[in-house]
Amino acid sequence: MTSEMGKLRKEALAEIEKCAGACDYYAEHAAGYLADQPIATEASKSYVRFEPIGCVLAVMPWNFPVWQVFRFLAPALMAGNVAVLKHASNVPRCADLIAAVLADAGIPAGVFAAVHVDNEQAADILRDRRIAAVTLTGSERAGRSIAANAGDQLKKCVMELGGSDAFVVLEDADLEQAVAGAVASRFGNAGQTCIAAKRFIVVDAIADAFVQRFVEAASKLQLGDPQDEATT
Repeated sequence: MTSEMGKLRKEALAEIEKCAGACDYYAEHAAGYLADQPIATEASKSYVRFEPIGCVLAVMPWNFPVWQVFRFLAPALMAGNVAVLKHASNVPRCADLIAAVLADAGIPAGVFAAVHVDNEQAADILRDRRIAAVTLTGSERAGRSIAANAGDQLKKCVMELGGSDAFVVLEDADLEQAVAGAVASRFGNAGQTCIAAKRFIVVDAIADAFVQRFVEAASKLQLGDPQDEATT
């Protein structure tokens, strides 16, 4: 991650730990999540049974190149599905590394595949009858295109698109804590995250003090090589 897309080394390590945690979580809770759920109906016995949907196409972004994959992949595999990953074009080595890690972990051949294709080829894959569902994390434009293609074929789709996240600071806020959170939210992952603070809404009574402290804190961030632990 660090060498391919520039994520701070410490942030990359934290991302890997988060992925491992997701895998552990779904492994631990799989039996409960997939158990039949009884429901009350007029029938003598009714229940909901969870079955695999089939092959899931995932179109994933570059900013969290491992976490975004495992966030969908861990529960998808838990439920008995298989997956095809179309990763962002600027993180091909991350995609290949994920495939290698899964193979080393004993995932059978054919359960996961990373494909290096452009957007038009990805649309062709989505139209393939063997693809049962698609999940996207990306732009609104990409979401419209993929959702339209999925809808045209009545395929399940899950979209996580961009936003304009507000960071609200009220008069009774702890300014030290608010500033620390604001700086972390705006500059974490170099600001390249869909849930980063993008609009700061601060009440007039504390606005000047907040801005001053925010500028002071932001000015202490250290630019540099993402491999260097001193870089923030």
